[in-house]
Amino acid sequence: MAQVITDNFFENLKAGDKDSFDLLYEEYHLMLYRSAFLILGNKEDAEDVLQETFLSIYKNINNLSSKEKLRPWIFTILKNSCYTRYKKRKKEFPDEFILNKVDLDIDSKGEDEFATRNEIEEALLKLKPKEREVIVLFYYDDLSIEEIAKVLRTFKGTVKSRLFRARNNLKKELIKIDQNYSEKESIYE
Repeated sequence: MAQVITDNFFENLKAGDKDSFDLLYEEYHLMLYRSAFLILGNKEDAEDVLQETFLSIYKNINNLSSKEKLRPWIFTILKNSCYTRYKKRKKEFPDEFILNKVDLDIDSKGEDEFATRNEIEEALLKLKPKEREVIVLFYYDDLSIEEIAKVLRTFKGTVKSRLFRARNNLKKELIKIDQNYSEKESIYE
């Protein structure tokens, strides 16, 4: 989308041009849905947050001063919507497998890749929300440390330390999951 965001595109978007907004939606909706789902752990909540995010973008795009701020601004809106949803529901993030809640094309992936992805997402949901957030923004959404700092309205050093801590905790969770699977397999042997 970075190539598509020209001054003209950005001005059309701010002017309420439907085609420009449709292009923006096409570029970001899957990425934002995945982020919301990984942060919230719930398909229905992720869909609602996605809708709220795009509604907020549409209503408030005029407040954005430059096209360079667009991507961090979009992810800030998503993050705020996720936390608002989380606070309203006041529920724990689920620990169970989440792949059965998402429509995935299992046939296009090998069983090993599917199992690995499942384990990573299971471990991700066991992290604290702030740790999960930086992992999702950095690895899944490819935001830079600087962009994440803007989204979270914090310092780059804070983002780096959260990312370091999140990686370590994710690794610990993956080791636990791997040990649990190994124990289950030995029971059936």
